[in-house]
Amino acid sequence: MQQELRPDFSLPGEDKIFKEMIKLTINMMEESQNGCPLRVQHAKAAACLTASFEIASEIPADLQHGVFSQPGTTFEALVRFSTAQGTIEPDTEPTARGLAIKLLAVEGARAMDGDTEQSQDFLFVDHPVFPFPNPKEYKEVIKCKNFPLVGNLFALAHLLVFDPDQLKIVQEIRNKTVANPLHITYWSGSPYWLGNAAGTSGQAVKYSAVPPIIEKKPADSKKRSDDYLRKAIAEQLAQGEVVFDFKVQRQGDPAKMPIEDTSVYWDEQDTVPVKLATLRIKKQSVNENSDLEKRCEDMSFNPWHALKEHRPLGGINRLRKAVYEASFSEREQRKKSA
Repeated sequence: MQQELRPDFSLPGEDKIFKEMIKLTINMMEESQNGCPLRVQHAKAAACLTASFEIASEIPADLQHGVFSQPGTTFEALVRFSTAQGTIEPDTEPTARGLAIKLLAVEGARAMDGDTEQSQDFLFVDHPVFPFPNPKEYKEVIKCKNFPLVGNLFALAHLLVFDPDQLKIVQEIRNKTVANPLHITYWSGSPYWLGNAAGTSGQAVKYSAVPPIIEKKPADSKKRSDDYLRKAIAEQLAQGEVVFDFKVQRQGDPAKMPIEDTSVYWDEQDTVPVKLATLRIKKQSVNENSDLEKRCEDMSFNPWHALKEHRPLGGINRLRKAVYEASFSEREQRKKSA
């Protein structure tokens, strides 16, 4: 087995990087108007919805692991659509959009020690790659962003001088506008294990969620309201259900499809994604003050809330394991003292 597929794989110096990133991340944590802490990323929800996750009736044998091990099974799920920033900004602000899927009542051995949540989380953004290849490069940019007043400009200057390829991806993401979150494709960006719980038989994969209707051009945000994404979702779900094809892309040539560099695109022409499930978002009302919305905002959406058969892979995901847990704990502590 490749070293980078081992459950205990890590790189020298990663623990130090993770500790620094936790401090930097918590330092960036903003608070809402009522004093409650916001998520460091994807702070603004466009909607939180109930859904079902229907496993396909026929699945290739090498992909029948974890939640895909029982073709035809249906899981109840919660879905959160969001905007990528860690602050509450108008929907007209160009940026990435997120999709988080939480399958409920998922039993089995957990990917993360001490995880008591019986869920399987899948996290996506509407861009196929991450700007930063590994934790070290990501930390350098976040370190720049932490400079008072000029952090964002300092981070962009750093990328311009040292990492123009990363800057290009950042600019692509920061220029994104959409008309409706229900009409765009989402990607996991980072890779995951799909194999047996022991980690001895399986492969690396990436996920995508694809709607039947895909936007042909970006939204003209100048003519839209600050919360137009929520309104677009509400209007469509008032008329009927929405479905996404949940697809899995196998890793092909590891040189072209690396695990430890999330800034490299896994070409979908080389290994074509396979549909394994349908995410069905039923007709429903969307109300930002509903109990469901409040429940979602108190939740932790974390790729490490997962079965061992779906454990996250790569340095960026190892970083997420450390930072997501620490930031969620910080949010809980601040809520109690608010």
